[in-house]
Amino acid sequence: MTVQVLLTGDNHLDPPAVLFGQRRLERRADHLRCFEEMIRYAEQNKPDLLLLAGDVFDTIRPGNAIRARVMENLRVLHDLGVQVMAVSGDHDTPKNVDDGASPLAVYGNSGYANFFEDQARCTRKRLHIDGLDVDVYGLSRNPLLKPGEDPLAPVASFDGELNILLTHYPVEGFVGFAPHDPIIRLSSIPENCQLVGVGHFHAYQTKELQHTTIIYPGSTERASFQEENEKKGFAWIEVGKEGVVSREHIQTSARPFKTIDAIFPETEPPIEFLESVLDDFKDSSAALRLRLKGRVTAERLLSYKRSELLLHSQNKFFHLTVDESDLEIDSPNQIAALPRTTPLEELRRYFMQASQGATEAEKALLEKALRLCEARLEEAGAW
Repeated sequence: MTVQVLLTGDNHLDPPAVLFGQRRLERRADHLRCFEEMIRYAEQNKPDLLLLAGDVFDTIRPGNAIRARVMENLRVLHDLGVQVMAVSGDHDTPKNVDDGASPLAVYGNSGYANFFEDQARCTRKRLHIDGLDVDVYGLSRNPLLKPGEDPLAPVASFDGELNILLTHYPVEGFVGFAPHDPIIRLSSIPENCQLVGVGHFHAYQTKELQHTTIIYPGSTERASFQEENEKKGFAWIEVGKEGVVSREHIQTSARPFKTIDAIFPETEPPIEFLESVLDDFKDSSAALRLRLKGRVTAERLLSYKRSELLLHSQNKFFHLTVDESDLEIDSPNQIAALPRTTPLEELRRYFMQASQGATEAEKALLEKALRLCEARLEEAGAW
């Protein structure tokens, strides 16, 4: 007797996508498309369990349209007999009482999913599937845990015939762990846990212990150019009392990301040269990063304009980013450092300048706009 499991996480629905400018709405649609490819796969194959391993949403306040779309998707699966289990991650867990509840809570309240809302401890949902007592243990992200603290340490053992742990914490021994994270030690995973489904790291990874298989399904869509070589998707798993019988990584149609490195030309006209480099790349669906390298004099840099490259690339790619951080500039004079500032400080400076000479009514409108912009930046992690 076995159980069919579809494991997904880090879908990051409704991201700000501000770096994509006028195409940000299309970029948000990419995340939804990949998520719904997973949903359609579940409709066709009807797993016993759909496990959502956190960061389903990119923020704790996703738009109403995307919330409703997810509700409809989960309703369809519920009506097909698929049991949905969910934990929250870094992005969809409120950091304090004022932030309210996770956006995942509404799905738990709807009855279309079981949401493990308790951040302080591991809780259990017991199911009976094809004659098996299946215990799913959920552990949502707790923002109060300290770096290095093990959230699973208080758990001694699990009680079911088939035990599954669902969480969004880093697990020891996987690529991606950062020192500021809490971490689940391999030694704290109960021996009678057959499957651990984990979110947080965006690359598909697995590890076999003596009696346990640990699986990161990875994200369903790319979040940055650091992920351009990763295959995106979700995991289809068959598991029984003796452990995982089979597993498969099902890929989604994530948007391709590609980095092209180019040495700044010493003699050729730089714009013409760089335009020819871009023209050699033919994938119009890709988000492209042109990374400039080499040494260039300040005088020669005057013949280079990033805006010309961006204009040249319009409609040739989904989006172009020009990265000049590795470009070394030779200058006879020491270049003074720019003043230290932050996105929020720059936003406030902009609105302060805009309000000079404005009427009282205009100032009130600008003040309201500033508050709204500040809230969106803070939600995106700006300081």
